[in-house]
Amino acid sequence: MIQIDPDWWQSLFDEVYLLTDAPFVCNPELTTQETTVVEKLLNLCLEDRILDLCGGQGRHALELARRCYQNITVLDYSNFLLQRGKQKAAEAGLGVMFSQGDARALDFPSTNFDAVLLMANSFGYFVNAADDLRILTEVWRVLEDGGRFLLDLVDREVALSNFCSESWHEATNDIVVCWKRELVEDMILVREMVLSKSKGLLRDRTYTERLYSQESLHNILLEVGFTDVKAHNDLFVHNPDNDTDYGLATHRLLITATKG
Repeated sequence: MIQIDPDWWQSLFDEVYLLTDAPFVCNPELTTQETTVVEKLLNLCLEDRILDLCGGQGRHALELARRCYQNITVLDYSNFLLQRGKQKAAEAGLGVMFSQGDARALDFPSTNFDAVLLMANSFGYFVNAADDLRILTEVWRVLEDGGRFLLDLVDREVALSNFCSESWHEATNDIVVCWKRELVEDMILVREMVLSKSKGLLRDRTYTERLYSQESLHNILLEVGFTDVKAHNDLFVHNPDNDTDYGLATHRLLITATKG
């Protein structure tokens, strides 16, 4: 079995991550498309206080700021990604706030935001599912009454029906990413090897993602206190070549919910 460090997420998101996931996280056209979907699903207003939770370098937050949203905060654990986001914001003259922290214990007052985004499969990282519940509870706490939440995660049914134990793709002209996957109950365990054609092996790491069904997420969100929980399929399907495996980010499920 692939061995997983429970705290893998604390160190994985660095400069190599931006190379391995470049087709998604360094893709302005894709970010623009996704942000348009988010705007429509959450019916965002320019005055909304928006939290981009686990937002990395803030690619969605920066795009929202370009569209004249004024009150945007990005929270992430990776200081590397946050510094990259701050640099991009400064270069573009965009007023986005970047904050370092743990999504399970947010350092924000209650009812502080009108909308919270949890994008790009940044959910289900923990070995203990109780930690996922802590995140959702914190989201509910920091939302204003009537506030909206969007959760973007792996589509469990598609992931299971198209499970592939081994695959690879060229992230750039120089970088090749190889994946070995195992399915253990509701967890996908992944070993990721990143190779540079010019420099050799850059990374050999493991990580995991918990799979949630639409029904289980619906019930969990209701238990936390959310209402109007809705699932949105087939809005984020990214496979530019139609015959290339882009990993767990290829086909995603969007869930929206309201506090109130």
